[in-house]
This record gives sequence, structure tokens and C-alpha cells, in this order.
Amino acid sequence: PTLPSSPKAAAGEKQTAILRQPRFLAHVLLSVLTFTAMFTSYTYLADILERLAGVPASQVGWWLMGFGGVGMLGNHLGGLLVDRKPLGAMVLFLLVMGAGMLAVAPAAVHHAWLVLALVAWGIGYTALFPVCQVRVMQAGAKAQALAASMNISAANAGIGLGAIVGGLGIRHGGLETLGPIATLIAAVALGLALLMISRRAA
Repeated sequence: PTLPSSPKAAAGEKQTAILRQPRFLAHVLLSVLTFTAMFTSYTYLADILERLAGVPASQVGWWLMGFGGVGMLGNHLGGLLVDRKPLGAMVLFLLVMGAGMLAVAPAAVHHAWLVLALVAWGIGYTALFPVCQVRVMQAGAKAQALAASMNISAANAGIGLGAIVGGLGIRHGGLETLGPIATLIAAVALGLALLMISRRAA
């Protein structure tokens, strides 16, 4: 039978209201920038390992598996910290990831240093997945289903943009430029996160 609608249901129908909130849109933009930075380098990680670090093609898969294994630690740390201070966690892991990405090319010829750079990159990279998801959902708390889908859309946009930016970087400057380019984009994301923190504290 038809039932009278409750006030909660009526409020739930207006999920798109969060799209008019500057704070929420800033969180979505932060995700776009973050994923663009992440995938500017990560898309071409196998090429970086093979061409810059001289890893034999038959061993690249093992290096990538190690990178993913380190990522489990990043995922755990991201989940622990995001509930306390979402934007603070963004700042921390953007710094860690940026440092790792920036160090990979200079460290490529020394595999011990390369491993340390990849560990930092892997931890920051995978930590940012849950941090971005939880951060955007908290910002859109009144419409979490829409907020979650917006973050996924932002991630997909960043993945595509990162691959394009990375490809352009390789064309014009070579694989060595991917770390600096990705880190520069991460620095823009870091600046936005710090601005959001300062606005919130004001």
C-alpha cells in the first residue's frame, strides 16, 4: 500500500544539494588532483623499472607485486589516520608519495635506494585511496551515496588525466620527467589541502 512519506525520505531526495556546496566541490577537486598525480607516474611504472632501473622484463612483475604488497601497509595506515584528521592524512600521504615519486629516477641505478623510494611511493599511493574516499564521503555526509560516486568519478578522471600527462611528459622529456611532473601535481593538491585546512580553522 502507498505510505505517507516521512521527512527523512523527503530530505533524502535532495542529494544533489551537496553539488552546490563549495566545500564539497573542493574535496572532489582535491581527489581529481590527487589521482592525476598518482597515475602520472604509476601508469608507466613498469617502463620506469625496465628502462631506467634496468630491471629485466622477466622480473618486472615481481617488482610490481612487491609494490602492491607494500601497498597493504599504506592502505592500513590510511584507514587508521583518515578517521581522525582527513585533510591532515591527505597532507601526510601526499608528502610521502611525492617524495617517493621524486626519488625514483635518481635512485634507479642503485636498487637498494630504489627499493626505499618505491616503499615510500607505495605507502603514500595506496593510503590515498581510502583517505580520498572517506574524506569526500564525510564532506558529503548528507548524501553519502552520491558523494561516494562523485569520488569514484573524480578518481577515474584523475586516472585518465594522469595517463595523458605522463604520456606527454615521456614524449617531451622522457621517463625521467615523470617523477618531477607527478610531484608537482601532488604539490598543487597539497596546497589545496592546506588551504582547506586554513579555511576550516578560520
